[in-house]
Amino acid sequence: MELDVRNLVKEYGDTPALHGIDLNVRSGELLALLGPSGSGKTTLLRLIAGLDHPTGGRVLFGGEDASEKTVQERRIGFVFQHYALFRHMTIADNIAYGLRVRPRSSRPSETAIAAKVEELLDLIQLPGYGHRFPNQLSGGQRQRVALARALAVEPRVLLLDEPFGALDAKVRKELRVWLRAFHDRTGHTTLFVTHDQEEALELADRVVVMSAGRIEQIGTPEDIYDRPATPFVYDFIGESVAVPVTVSDGLPFVGIQPVEVPTLPRSLPAGPGRLFIRPEHVTFARDGEGLWATVVSIHRSGSSRRIGFRADGADELIEAIIPSGHEPPRLGTRLALHIQSAGLFAA
Repeated sequence: MELDVRNLVKEYGDTPALHGIDLNVRSGELLALLGPSGSGKTTLLRLIAGLDHPTGGRVLFGGEDASEKTVQERRIGFVFQHYALFRHMTIADNIAYGLRVRPRSSRPSETAIAAKVEELLDLIQLPGYGHRFPNQLSGGQRQRVALARALAVEPRVLLLDEPFGALDAKVRKELRVWLRAFHDRTGHTTLFVTHDQEEALELADRVVVMSAGRIEQIGTPEDIYDRPATPFVYDFIGESVAVPVTVSDGLPFVGIQPVEVPTLPRSLPAGPGRLFIRPEHVTFARDGEGLWATVVSIHRSGSSRRIGFRADGADELIEAIIPSGHEPPRLGTRLALHIQSAGLFAA
């Protein structure tokens, strides 16, 4: 089921939450809405679900305007961060709930409901768990049950709001792998909200980066990480430092030092700018051409070491990463930095 959001606006009194959002979600796609708290991603999800009403704009399912339809009429499967399972019901009854509360005319028989529940328990890899209660399951198992309950009503679109937010890091990682495989098997059009960039980049077919109620960039995980379109995306995704530069004669200058970056165009518009540099794109040498800088810090980061440099004419700390087996340079050493890739934006 294809989903279209067109010029969607949401205001709470005089406070704007979404500014004219346009978004197309392809049928069968797993799309991540990624951004910091307050960026509007959960508001957008609630408007798509019909849990809230927009100030302006439309939501279309398969080309059909659903703006005036209820949650039930939109046939949305919604999974919340905190499971929202009924504690007094068995797992089987939780999964069957959405089917049993349907009007009598569209309610399946108890035999059909029981068969559907067993099918879904197999799908979420919890066969034989139907008689248990939520407090007898782990957090990861409960979240899978919440997903099965959402699927029981045969939704056209699945919406997941921070689905792993209440789980510890190890379980989150396991469920990410499981959810990606699950999605590939079922093929539901799925949107999930997260503030965890690793989660979004690992799981999604495409990522929508949001900030202050606007979309900053839409693209594949590779697009978002390797080719950030705005300073916000460069700063929010991965690690980077923004170094003030002045562009002259087609090159960025740090102080009086020109910086050669292979990925930048050879002719850049003159003026002040900011050069965004990631640690993994920095190498160094003891001689030759480059951006000369002084080693001011050395510290371990997991299995590698991070070397902090201060370039001549700059206050910002530029970092490079070297494997732990390599001998780091000494503090105070002057070295030539080579920037393999960077993003340049006008100041």
